[in-house]
Amino acid sequence: METNENLTEKLKFIGLDLENVPDKLKFFQNINFKMQKNYNEKSYKVYKYIDTNDIDIFLTPTNRLADYTEKCAKALPIGAYLSNDTDEEIERNLEFLKLIKDFQLQDIENINIMQRELNRQIPYNVKFHKDYLWQIHYSDISNKYFMLVPIKESECSALFYILKRQLEDKPQKIFVPICYASYSNKFLYDEEIDEMEKYLCFFTKDWPLIYEVYDKENNMSIQIVGKTLIYDTLKSEYKLEFHEQGEAEDYYKLLKALFILETHLSHHYKFNVKLDKKGWLHFYLGKKEIDYKELPSFIKEEYVKGLEKVIKTKETKINLEKKLKNLKKLNNSLDAEYYEKEKQIATFLEYKKTFFGRVRYFIKYKKTTLHTTIKRSVPKEDNGTLKYCERMDIKEAYTLEELLELYTNLDKEINAVRDLEEDIEALNQRIDILKVKIKNANQYIKEIDDHKKSIFEFWKFTNKDETKQLNEGMEEAPKSKKLKKTFNYELDFEDLAKQYDRTERNTFSKEETDSIFIATTNVIEDINLILSKKDVPEEHLIKLKEEMYEANKIGAFDIFGSVSSSKDKIKTLGNIKHRENEKNKFVILNLKEETTLEEYTNTLTHIIEVIQCCMKKFKNTIEIPIYKTGELIDGFNVFYINPENAVTHAEGKETNLYKIVFKENVNCLAFTNIIYFNNANQTLPLGMNVTDGILIDTNEIDLELKEKNQNYIIKAEENAAKADYLKINIEEYEIN
Repeated sequence: METNENLTEKLKFIGLDLENVPDKLKFFQNINFKMQKNYNEKSYKVYKYIDTNDIDIFLTPTNRLADYTEKCAKALPIGAYLSNDTDEEIERNLEFLKLIKDFQLQDIENINIMQRELNRQIPYNVKFHKDYLWQIHYSDISNKYFMLVPIKESECSALFYILKRQLEDKPQKIFVPICYASYSNKFLYDEEIDEMEKYLCFFTKDWPLIYEVYDKENNMSIQIVGKTLIYDTLKSEYKLEFHEQGEAEDYYKLLKALFILETHLSHHYKFNVKLDKKGWLHFYLGKKEIDYKELPSFIKEEYVKGLEKVIKTKETKINLEKKLKNLKKLNNSLDAEYYEKEKQIATFLEYKKTFFGRVRYFIKYKKTTLHTTIKRSVPKEDNGTLKYCERMDIKEAYTLEELLELYTNLDKEINAVRDLEEDIEALNQRIDILKVKIKNANQYIKEIDDHKKSIFEFWKFTNKDETKQLNEGMEEAPKSKKLKKTFNYELDFEDLAKQYDRTERNTFSKEETDSIFIATTNVIEDINLILSKKDVPEEHLIKLKEEMYEANKIGAFDIFGSVSSSKDKIKTLGNIKHRENEKNKFVILNLKEETTLEEYTNTLTHIIEVIQCCMKKFKNTIEIPIYKTGELIDGFNVFYINPENAVTHAEGKETNLYKIVFKENVNCLAFTNIIYFNNANQTLPLGMNVTDGILIDTNEIDLELKEKNQNYIIKAEENAAKADYLKINIEEYEIN
């Protein structure tokens, strides 16, 4: 409970004399404010610098999230809480004194520090820590700012900060969100801002926040902040800032045009997002950047390309139609020939059914050669290609509508070409089958002719069971393609991690998991030196010993080792409790004060042999992408399944990001829980909860560079005026 001395101290700090309340706190206009429908109270659209002296303070005995109508109905000016003439006023005055008792002077000082920073520069992300406390509104009707303070809230430091500034009676601007304020429509209309949110979400895969921000001179800007996918699942913050109407309109039109192109012609256009150092969004088609000023020339260029595609497609179409026509003629000719052969064989089979029929057939067709090839007019194949010509005048400029219409017609032509190709393929298969049938029919008829030399030979032949079938054709090999499971980090990682961990527990001994653990530490640098047949510097061993001494200072040596020395040592890993101890690299290395460099090198050499042996026993089970920052060296490299984890190991303002499409059945080692913890008590949960690292030996795999790219990752700390950036040079590899 606060003492009266503390209460007096706080009142003095604020500058409030309850016996002599200033007139400025007693007289206020009533709240005359119309709230916009369907407004989300948890999000603010407008941030401004306003003078604390221009704010009327109202207190309401509610919570912040209470219905706004209720808050306004119960709101009273702060002067009503400072008088004590009536019983009702005394009760309100006691509530106000309780608010003073509950707040801390340090809270006011923290706000003061924050507002000094905000007065220097607006935060990169616009919103700032605890911005919801201000509850400042603007009434268009009365042209007045007012603060509506819910006194049932546990924190009212913003109230006393403003009250202190008003009592000082000095101009003091603060940067605050304006509750329930809508966009001014000076740069863009509400509908255009809504559409811009939709377009940005489409390209960045994350919903943006759009603010109208006013500086100290009341100059407005539109500031947009959000996150975007910049590479695979790797995200970055971004920020767009428009200080003029033309800038905002141009960017809106650019977004709209690209959105229309990609949604209507998704199989022709796929725009990629890149960032610069400031976090500005740039759009690319392939390696070409698309800017609004160049949009007319881009549309014309794409229209001309589309015309060329239309001409080539129509040319392909008429040549396919010509080919199909010739194939139909050939098919009809083969049909006719096969029909004649079929009639000959059918006649023989009909006579063959009875004794007298066989005799009559032999007498009637004895001197007739059945297998004589019927003359047919086979169309000569014309290999000449037809050219498509159409006069088209190129205009100075084209609209987006014309481009869409052109590519819509192109799609129709492409679909027609695909239909023709399928018809030709089907007809070619039928012709091949007909040729085989005709060949078989000729062989069958020839065999009949060969046995018509004498009645006895013919009789013997007709009594045999023939295995050949007239309709024998070509058997088409089934076209099957092995489907591969696509790895999704969010959906599949947990199951994959448990599978990896289970396999390593069943496969590796404790010595083997201990050796793999060393590769998770900074000792991997010395391991790779030995792998490359280089000497380990003496300084590395000295530094490692110093690290051991520091570790021993923090925690005493545990004589129990991997056996839990206390039942109270309960840890949590992946939200599952266990009683296992973390592995100690100094113990595994058998590092002592008297350890020599030669002994240290021999220990690492043995560990390398163990790791290489383990790597031969363990193989990846699913094709996954893995990532690494820094340098890709010959030897052991630690990659990560999640690219964000790889980026956390980047140093400086620029780094390389390597991506490997890691195929199935490739040797590697996973940094699962069993690698980091002993499992003496058998309580260690399955998974990869410490890290998602994968150890590979680049000396044992053949990597082929597929693509290079660049982008930026922008990260802004809370309330920071500027964002930090990281330039990433992306290299994609595949394993041959």
